[in-house]
Amino acid sequence: MKKIFSKIAVVAAVASMGMGMVSCNDELHQYPIDYPANGAFWNNEGEFTGNVYALAAQFRSNYPANILFWAGELRAGTLTIDLINGSGALNVDYIQNLYDASHSQFSTFGGYYGFIANLNELIEKTEEAGEDILSDNVKNGLLATAHGWRAFAYFQMYRMYGGVPIRTKPDVVNGITNPDELYMERATAEATLAFIKEEITKSLGYYENSTWSIASGASKKYYWSKAATEMLAGEVYLWSGKVTTGDHTANPSDVATAKGYFENVVKNYGYQLEKNYFDVWSKPANTEAIYSVCYSNTEDFYLDNNNNIQHYQNSGVQGQMIWSKAAGAGTTSWSVQDATGLGIRTDGAASRFQYFTDSPTAEQKVYTCWSALSPSPNRYMYKNAMYFQYNENDTRRNMFFPQWNVKPEESELTYIADFDPQDHVLQGTFVLKLRPVVGQVSWSNNYVWINDAAIYRLPLAYMYLAEIANYEGDNTGVETYINKVRERAYGDNWDEATYGYTAGSFRENENAILREKDKEFLMEGQRWWDIRRLTAVKGGSDTDHFVFQPESCAGFGLDVVNNTWIVDKSGAPVETMTPVLKPSEAHKVLWPVDLTLLGSDPLVVQNPGY
Repeated sequence: MKKIFSKIAVVAAVASMGMGMVSCNDELHQYPIDYPANGAFWNNEGEFTGNVYALAAQFRSNYPANILFWAGELRAGTLTIDLINGSGALNVDYIQNLYDASHSQFSTFGGYYGFIANLNELIEKTEEAGEDILSDNVKNGLLATAHGWRAFAYFQMYRMYGGVPIRTKPDVVNGITNPDELYMERATAEATLAFIKEEITKSLGYYENSTWSIASGASKKYYWSKAATEMLAGEVYLWSGKVTTGDHTANPSDVATAKGYFENVVKNYGYQLEKNYFDVWSKPANTEAIYSVCYSNTEDFYLDNNNNIQHYQNSGVQGQMIWSKAAGAGTTSWSVQDATGLGIRTDGAASRFQYFTDSPTAEQKVYTCWSALSPSPNRYMYKNAMYFQYNENDTRRNMFFPQWNVKPEESELTYIADFDPQDHVLQGTFVLKLRPVVGQVSWSNNYVWINDAAIYRLPLAYMYLAEIANYEGDNTGVETYINKVRERAYGDNWDEATYGYTAGSFRENENAILREKDKEFLMEGQRWWDIRRLTAVKGGSDTDHFVFQPESCAGFGLDVVNNTWIVDKSGAPVETMTPVLKPSEAHKVLWPVDLTLLGSDPLVVQNPGY
């Protein structure tokens, strides 16, 4: 049988050779394609730094959509398979949490081992490099980056699968090609978590002894950093403190450890909230970005058939987060441009398809900056309940573009800004969170979308600190951190007496944190992890986590009795109490291992329950 990890390592070895082609080294050494990477590379500092650039490109190309959407959002209970616009939903099984060994969503533990293999090689070669190649300052900076990135990858796998094989050496690059030598069993959950914590400690230790950085200025936000390691550390210890996995029992003392890391992020790096919520999605490397993946570089281009430069409009993350996943369709479904296509609508709301409408009574006019295009079919759509959770004065509600009809039996969909809930029924909502570049139109008459993918940003640290404050019984802290995030969202409408959060019981506070994160981090892949970690009872059982509780229901807390207009597409009241998983489905909190991997490696075993 062929060993799956040996295939991963072979790919990694080839990739590492290719990295030399993008290094900062001025001299191009040419070797046969099968020449060992060890002899052809790692000869000067430029090749090491070039390797980091290549790792960032590898991460950018393969992982953000998985993290932000596939793993963190798809199965979190907020999406509906009952779409509008005549399209069919994608990944219906996963949206409904119909997981089994034949429906695993991911293969090879999420596909992170290719990235890890290249990090393993970087770590090994950096440790081996002499002073004539790397100074201690650069060496420590490289190791700080690599260990932090590697901890991040293993933590994603840990949350998804529990214990995983821990590979720390670039075996194939070092000449080990016998599959029998490459088989590796899964470490226990406790051993995997301990390894992640060790990686974090190493990363922070190396950062303490280095001033080196791969980039300068705003570009630093696109590479792993000390602040990113501290954000990760906070996440790891908070998860470790609240979530039992396999042989790891939640350790409450880890929550206090997490607090210190998040406080460092808030206090020590100068991050600030952007004044306007949507500036986060139109200002690359903005003031609240801690670690982002760059899709906003105007130098990131391709040549069309006429050798004209065209910018990428729909690179990976945007393809999911624009929420117009479509086959053969452009990204012209929604826009925030005004009728000329050159300015931004002052109300921040979206215009439907290729038309511009700035009031419910205005005539729909075709944009003048492109030819009329057919609407893109939706493949993913949020439940109506998510829209109804927003207060009308919360500017974040402008992500949604609700489609109403006059009566449930009518099929005509219309955008009505000021609807009468007695006369209109919400059929569904299109969502526009990422915003196009003002005035930039590509060759196909589509707007240019160049938006960063935020992995970590400042409000996330605030919300984690609110959660920790609740764990500590500090209601003042809960209110302070929730309201920091909420105040920005309400902007000029903010009135703390009216809109501010007043703390309640432990369970009520946990729910308030989830609801606020739902609004702030829609499409950013936080919700699945939140309902896995947030809990109805401090220190309670596994099934006290919200994923098994009614709080995980998208419509939880909505008053459907006194507000009969809070309905789903059919006109029936939205569901308010159904949890994402039943206690009988407890095994589904971890993903199943894919059958291909199980058939490839005799040492890899399936997760319980599958």
